[in-house]
Amino acid sequence: MLVLARMASLLFIVVQAGVAQTVSRAYVGHDGNAHLIFPDGTSKTISREPEQIGCENIAISPDRKIVAWSVLVENCCTSYPIPTSVVVYRKGKTFTISTGQMIWRWHFLGNNRLALLSGPTHGGAATTNLYSLADGKIVESWNGKGDAPNWAKAWRNEFEQ
Repeated sequence: MLVLARMASLLFIVVQAGVAQTVSRAYVGHDGNAHLIFPDGTSKTISREPEQIGCENIAISPDRKIVAWSVLVENCCTSYPIPTSVVVYRKGKTFTISTGQMIWRWHFLGNNRLALLSGPTHGGAATTNLYSLADGKIVESWNGKGDAPNWAKAWRNEFEQ
């Protein structure tokens, strides 16, 4: 019975470590994939999204528990790939945030939210959204009209082009 209790405790610790594992480093490899390095030295290469030819702008949240990056895809109307979504790695799983337009900029807002600016490939910004990192859902949006919420104020000029 004691052996079983110890095994259950060990399993619980291993599962907990995997759920909220800290990321020491993240980078874009020569293969165009996102690579994560954990404090124990283990690494993980994240599989590509459909149509992905590379990624860029990889970042780690302030608490080092979430990693996100822009996904690059071929674009028919440019000679260069463009970012069309952001992949978020959280608790050992990924989800994708996409607006249907080019992702111009994005950044973490603390440990629980991600702000994203998007619009057409050429021209002024179309929208900026604030997403929950718990589920990837939009918490708030702003389209450049009226007063900008605090989280979007740095992007006001992007709508005036």
